[in-house]
Amino acid sequence: MRKFDRILGDAVLQPEALRAARALAILRRWETVVGAAMAERSWPDRYDHGKVFVAVTGSAWAQELRMQKETLLARLREMAGDEALFVDLRFGVRPLRRPFEFAVVEDVVDDSLTGLSIREIAQRRIKKWQDDSADHG
Repeated sequence: MRKFDRILGDAVLQPEALRAARALAILRRWETVVGAAMAERSWPDRYDHGKVFVAVTGSAWAQELRMQKETLLARLREMAGDEALFVDLRFGVRPLRRPFEFAVVEDVVDDSLTGLSIREIAQRRIKKWQDDSADHG
């Protein structure tokens, strides 16, 4: 049986996992992409192979975003500096989930981790989880 940190390390190094981490770091700045008013009513809740699934509070807001889809994609691509990172936006009415889903990505872009490999970042994160569990357990 393989240790969890070894499995996690292997998974993190997969190309799609790296792409998703880059995309999520950009999607954290959703308000910059759509503006403050629309960010109150929408939030990206999933990224899958270039497709961003966006939760929206109502069908009228989803339609408004659909009409701006090409402009929004252009902004995301410009922020990414990569035309292929964002290929589609899909909007659906469902409850908004806010940035807490992206907590691990926040660690990856933390300045104190600059220069570390993804494996080293994952190992530090696992150690922190283990230390936190020991403190609370």
